[in-house]
Amino acid sequence: MTRSQPLEIELKLLLPPAQAPDFVKRMARRRVAPVTQALVTRYFDTPGFDLAACGIALRVRRAGRRWMQTLKTEGERQGGLSTRVEHEMPVAGGALDWARFPPEALAHVPGSLRGAVSPVFETCFTRTAWQVRGRGGAQIEVALDVGEVRAGDRCMPLCEIELELRQGPPDALFALALDWARTFDCLPFDVSKAERGTRLARGEVAGPAKGEPLVLQAQGSVEDGFSAIVQNCLAQFQANLPGVLCLDSQGHEKASTGPQPIYDSEYVHQARVALRRLRAAVRLFRRACVVPQDLLDGLRTQVVTLGPARDWDVLCEETLPTIAPHADDRAMWESGVQVIEAYRRQVHADMRAALRTACPGAWLLAMQRWLLQRGWRQAPEAQRFVQMAPLDAWARHALRRGHRRLVRGAREYAGLAPAGRHALRIAIKRQRYSAEFFQLLCAEHRHVPYLAALRALQNGLGWANDAHVAAILLRDAPFDAGPMGAFARGWLAAMAAGGGSETIAGQLKKFVKLRTCW
Repeated sequence: MTRSQPLEIELKLLLPPAQAPDFVKRMARRRVAPVTQALVTRYFDTPGFDLAACGIALRVRRAGRRWMQTLKTEGERQGGLSTRVEHEMPVAGGALDWARFPPEALAHVPGSLRGAVSPVFETCFTRTAWQVRGRGGAQIEVALDVGEVRAGDRCMPLCEIELELRQGPPDALFALALDWARTFDCLPFDVSKAERGTRLARGEVAGPAKGEPLVLQAQGSVEDGFSAIVQNCLAQFQANLPGVLCLDSQGHEKASTGPQPIYDSEYVHQARVALRRLRAAVRLFRRACVVPQDLLDGLRTQVVTLGPARDWDVLCEETLPTIAPHADDRAMWESGVQVIEAYRRQVHADMRAALRTACPGAWLLAMQRWLLQRGWRQAPEAQRFVQMAPLDAWARHALRRGHRRLVRGAREYAGLAPAGRHALRIAIKRQRYSAEFFQLLCAEHRHVPYLAALRALQNGLGWANDAHVAAILLRDAPFDAGPMGAFARGWLAAMAAGGGSETIAGQLKKFVKLRTCW
């Protein structure tokens, strides 16, 4: 008989450090006595971080006079909720004792690596923990951790809430976390202390996150595919959200130390891509898995909030640099650019303020909770026979339907008004996202050229749209960029007159003849 392995189910939230005292006050209302401990934890790995590469965290933790050693595996993570195998037992002193681990724990670490591990970083923090009861009779440990991670002469602060499920349904964790996310600006966070410590020890800095490749099972159901795709999109948005809000990896707001912007515009770009992918997925599955209106409204709010900042980023980083070489008066050009950049920084500040008001952490948690509950099954218009249909056949039908729409638009392109061409660009983008979602369900030798053709069309039509948006931004801007602004508007008008329509028309003709990938 196979021995079951102990599971740790927890939900992690980043808490702004300034909110920690208010969170403690909120917990005091529950009239549950907290337990406060100073915890020092040493994490072990090989010089090449082989355990981290396998998703294994190996540690020894001191709480008072007691030492505990723990081995955790990667497990599943989504929306701050993680489920991992955890082996924990007391140990004498601060050294590892491999003999105390059960065989199923030792199976995760090859014998050749055990002798090569040594301490690589440590965490030092104060944990304030409460034992509370949640919905459905759940028993939950709520822990507030405040301290730091240290690796050599490097360190980073910690301020986070962990909700560990001791007994009951995981939904009880979301019920608590949602309330706190609305009150304390918490964000769901999937990155463990072990991962952050490993990055710190290796001198790595996390950057903007692109969408991870999807692994869909052809024999899975339509609802399985929907859940995996939505989860993938949410993970990308969640990973970029701290960067959009100009927070460091621990939720601390970055401070500007000079005239340069404190933000990285690529975070906004990737967060917006994630939301657009999500909107495409919701539309694609709209007849099978219906998303509640309040979650759709929240999605729209996030998209609208990011839009202006992204438009000004494209203007400053992509459109204006293509015009700059044609300006003879460099002083005139740089003077105008400084005015535009100052306004762009203000747009980003306004975006961050509006995004905080929109409570993106609460929206993410609500989406994750709905996914966990498979809430589409409760919708009045739920079609169980569609939701349980094989994903492979359904995906091919969806791709064919989207392709027919593009072929029709391609053949009508020459006679389309600007609004029609914009609609065609959006349809191309949706088909591209669909083709990426179902990439592993298609023949690779045909999928690669098909996806490349969609990207080329999206880029061509996107360039024209960017120029159109740039002209509107400069025309309606609440500032005067002087001669530089007039020069840029004139150049954009000339580009719009040229249009590049012939090139796009040629690409569309080739696309119509292209063999599809399904």
